[in-house]
Amino acid sequence: MFPLTSFVWANIQNQSHLANQTTKRVTQILPKPEITINQSRGAYWYDEEVQSGDNLSLVLGRLGVSEHSIQTFLQESPVDTKMLQLKAGQIISVRVDANQDVTDVQFFNDDDNGERNLIAIKKINGKWTLNADEVMTETLPSLRSVVITTSASGALARAGVPVEIRTALKEMFADKISLDQLQEGDSIILLYESLYFRGQEIATGNILVAEIHTHDGAYYGYYFEQDNDMGNFYDENGLALKKGFDGQPISHYTRISSPYGIRVHPILRTVRMHTGIDYAAPKGTEIIAPADGVVSFLGPKGGYGHTIMLAHSNGSETLYGHMSAYVSGLTVGSRVQAGDVIGFVGSTGRSTGPHLHYEVRIDGQHVNPASIALPTPKLNAHDLLAFKKYQQTNNALLSVVRGLPVSVAQKD
Repeated sequence: MFPLTSFVWANIQNQSHLANQTTKRVTQILPKPEITINQSRGAYWYDEEVQSGDNLSLVLGRLGVSEHSIQTFLQESPVDTKMLQLKAGQIISVRVDANQDVTDVQFFNDDDNGERNLIAIKKINGKWTLNADEVMTETLPSLRSVVITTSASGALARAGVPVEIRTALKEMFADKISLDQLQEGDSIILLYESLYFRGQEIATGNILVAEIHTHDGAYYGYYFEQDNDMGNFYDENGLALKKGFDGQPISHYTRISSPYGIRVHPILRTVRMHTGIDYAAPKGTEIIAPADGVVSFLGPKGGYGHTIMLAHSNGSETLYGHMSAYVSGLTVGSRVQAGDVIGFVGSTGRSTGPHLHYEVRIDGQHVNPASIALPTPKLNAHDLLAFKKYQQTNNALLSVVRGLPVSVAQKD
């Protein structure tokens, strides 16, 4: 038998001593502690989607801003709020402090000229002022993986996918599958561009990659830009995802003077969203209907100047602005065929020189004409190699959420 160590022997003695002790239960009522709860919740940014018929006052009210704060802002704002044009589906970012007073407001104002200007208003030392700092914007990818429960549109909206991205997604796959036909358990994976200003998402750019997974198969779409800064959608094999229109909206042009999307003025440091494509061309250059359609508008249209709008059978609507003249005999309701001349290039409205401003709208939402309503160029061997590398890079990124049974939203 091994000898017990001193530690073990002492422990045995201690336990023997405790066994002879008696215990007594003592109950003591203690006073309740005083707990102070800090009711201050600080200041927070909120994003609110504009509804049809909204004005800025209604949007602020929905965010819980006090009536006094709303009226003060409307009266003291450095911009004429009556002149601000809000568009259904756009996002307004508002910063509200602990007293439910608004301190910052930023959004894009639609000036009816093919451009939206960023309005950034901030309260500094008790006074409202337009943002005077150098504009700091950052474009980042937004990733969404959405599992359908009832409808695709509802699932995308609940996942925070902006309405213009939902519209573009539906149109880019229109030749392959209808999003309205997706069933419970089907899924959509999206990677698209988001523009941030002062930490808030203020606009979206192009869809970069999209996947639709159904019970019957999968569909893939990739936005690929060639050397002319004009991107188009291609499938997994590098073939055109969407047929688009057969022709260009202009007989000839010298250059693309302004593509679709966000741009920052290099001198003024202002942020603008260009809602179409500008083709620089001499005055009098023929403007051509790129597809069959019906004239839905003809006449002066604000900053667009002399304008024609065509409604097409696929539900899209095209706009041709700054025209010098229309073809004789055209009226609202006139039918035109692809290739018909409908007018001539000019510089009417708010224009700095002769050009055609070309827009495409679907359900009232602007989409990129290059990727939706212009001919998709065939990829040559060099472009196809670059496309495959682009495809591999994005497939690796999307693989982290592919097949997940729940919806995922990530911005980084």
